[in-house]
Order: sequence, then structure tokens, then C-alpha cells
Amino acid sequence: MRNLIIYVNTNSTHHNIADFETYPFSSYQALVSNKFTKISKSDIIEMFDGVENLKYVLNNKIINMDLINEMIIEN
Repeated sequence: MRNLIIYVNTNSTHHNIADFETYPFSSYQALVSNKFTKISKSDIIEMFDGVENLKYVLNNKIINMDLINEMIIEN
């Protein structure tokens, strides 16, 4: 799940669409803000041991792409 969260949130940067921190279709801002959202962000923040670590992991794209590639369904 961690790898998917990283992949989805940094995908816009990876494909040179926009910086994931400012991309309007990313859940990043909802995850790191103190505002109410419909996202279960407390579970996600806990998974990353806090907001600062989530930011660090996303900014450094610490991801296991082998796990992601196993989930991709393409022919």
C-alpha cells in the first residue's frame, strides 16, 4: 500500500506533467494539510510514521518499483 501511495502521488512529477506538491489532481495537499478531507489520512500518515516522513519519502521517491510492476496489468 505504501508503494502505491508513493507511486500515485508522485506520478505527475515522474511523467513531467507537474510538480506533485502543487498538482491539483494529487491527494498530496489533502494528506499534508490540517483541513478536513474525505481521505482517511490518519491511516496513511500513520503508515508513514508522520507527515514529515511522508513528505520526505515522497520527495525522495523511496519506492519499490518491483512491487508496483507486479500490480500493473498491461499486455
